[in-house]
Amino acid sequence: MKNIEKKQLLENTGVIEFRERLLLAQEGMSGNAFAKKVEMSEAVIRDYLSGKTYPSLNRLAIIAKKCDVPIAWLATGQGECRLLPSKGVKSIVNIPIYQPNTEIEHFDELNGTKNQITNLLPFDLNCIKSHDFHIDDLFFYWAKGDSMSPTISDNDTLIFNVANVAPFDGYIYLIKYGDALIIKRIQNHGKYLLLLSDNEKYPSMQIDKLNIENDFKVIGRIICIIKDLS
Repeated sequence: MKNIEKKQLLENTGVIEFRERLLLAQEGMSGNAFAKKVEMSEAVIRDYLSGKTYPSLNRLAIIAKKCDVPIAWLATGQGECRLLPSKGVKSIVNIPIYQPNTEIEHFDELNGTKNQITNLLPFDLNCIKSHDFHIDDLFFYWAKGDSMSPTISDNDTLIFNVANVAPFDGYIYLIKYGDALIIKRIQNHGKYLLLLSDNEKYPSMQIDKLNIENDFKVIGRIICIIKDLS
């Protein structure tokens, strides 16, 4: 088959956009964490995301099952999928800022200060990759400092889901630690958790699972990052 005919066939069947649907299925996870989730190598996932190669049918089935998406949608883009906005669902909502009890404040890792803020954020839910949530579980928060740079910068707006508190590798969470709120990736290591910063100059923090005290709590998983361009 000639290259032109092959490309036209891929375009007509929707296969050529597979990498975009795979990126949706990744739901913000790091490449390494997603590769572990679907039990494939990170190099293979990179090739899929770059459009260099396409998965075989058995690998496609594995990815669809691990990511809880229809295989037909993953392969061709046709049909319904939980990662796409549902028809009739209200898209513009007012998301409240997370309001912990009065003794909990936002800790600015950049300046070592604490701040309290209040507001509502009008938001289009179509901007969020995954709609597998209840609107009432969504809150927003303003990031401070550079510990999660370059992924999250100072003053970025973060939308998170308080229903997703299970610590899965690779995801970013808002965490209550002591009397402060911090933003970290979580990594499981048997009897303990590591709280990781994307900025390498910040050391990891180790939390013993067997002796987690009352001053540690996962508040919710970050599902959207709105960059501050000011």
